[in-house]
Amino acid sequence: MRIAVDTLGGDFAPFEILKGVGEAILSGAFQPDELLLVGPTDVITKQLQEMGLSEIPPIRHTEVFIAGDEKPVVGLRAKPDASIALCVQAVQAGEAGGLIAFGNTGATVAAATMGLGMLAGIRRPAIAVTMLGRSGRFVLLDAGANPTPKAEHLFQYSLMGSAYAKDLLGHNTPRIGLLNIGGEASKGSDVLKSCYTALEQSSLNFIGNVEGNHLFFGQAEVFVADGFVGNMVLKVVEGFAEYLVGAASSQDSSTGVKETLRQLLGAADFSEIGGATLLGVNGVVLIGHGRSTASSVLPALEAARQDIQVGVNKHILESLAAHQNEAPIVS
Repeated sequence: MRIAVDTLGGDFAPFEILKGVGEAILSGAFQPDELLLVGPTDVITKQLQEMGLSEIPPIRHTEVFIAGDEKPVVGLRAKPDASIALCVQAVQAGEAGGLIAFGNTGATVAAATMGLGMLAGIRRPAIAVTMLGRSGRFVLLDAGANPTPKAEHLFQYSLMGSAYAKDLLGHNTPRIGLLNIGGEASKGSDVLKSCYTALEQSSLNFIGNVEGNHLFFGQAEVFVADGFVGNMVLKVVEGFAEYLVGAASSQDSSTGVKETLRQLLGAADFSEIGGATLLGVNGVVLIGHGRSTASSVLPALEAARQDIQVGVNKHILESLAAHQNEAPIVS
């Protein structure tokens, strides 16, 4: 099944995205027919041929894209032939099994939500990003899709995150932690307290509230937050990781310290993980960082292929059915 690639999204598109696509094909990791490239035909063809590709992947032509500073819904309505919209249409039509995009995150979320629809019973999508902690990989969601969720949405994030951690990260019974300002059940907003009660009474492997300073110490495999908090956590971790690596580069001439830091902070390096999965929509959507360069493309393609192969959406629906009577009611 093909993966649609938005070649026009991102700060360094289309050239860095196409360079990454070319490298993925030349390495043998992907065959040309496994991809569907969405963007300007002449630019795509010329750059890939210059890289030495004798066979060019199928192309869906467009020269239109949603800029990073455009309002997502307004942009999508004004530009029905925007690259992200055509990627979503390809998935919706069955021409691609999933998509990767490195452009306007809000536009990707909006296009996928409107074009693909939600999984039956799921109320809101969530961006799930994998990170590296003391006990290995864990997942944080929501990293920015919905800044003001209700308690039911957070509960469903827990279901989706648990299915994702089981399928993609190999955790048999993922522990779920609710990011909060304190460990006590009485802490946090009414939404967090309502979700806490529902999770505590559910059959999910809920361990309670977790404060932000415990995120990397192996207490849970799934951390649930609203999109505002989750995105802030992700950006702070990214920025701090860049600061540490930069500081090590300027203070130490040896590569040992720098490489150790890169390994420890690998989950904060978007070039290593490719992107984050948009969970809850009826399809596979991988959202890459806007500053992604060619090195991010192959990891994103591999992550999308893995999502398609393991069928995490099927397991989300199964989990939702099993816990449908445990969720808090949205008022």
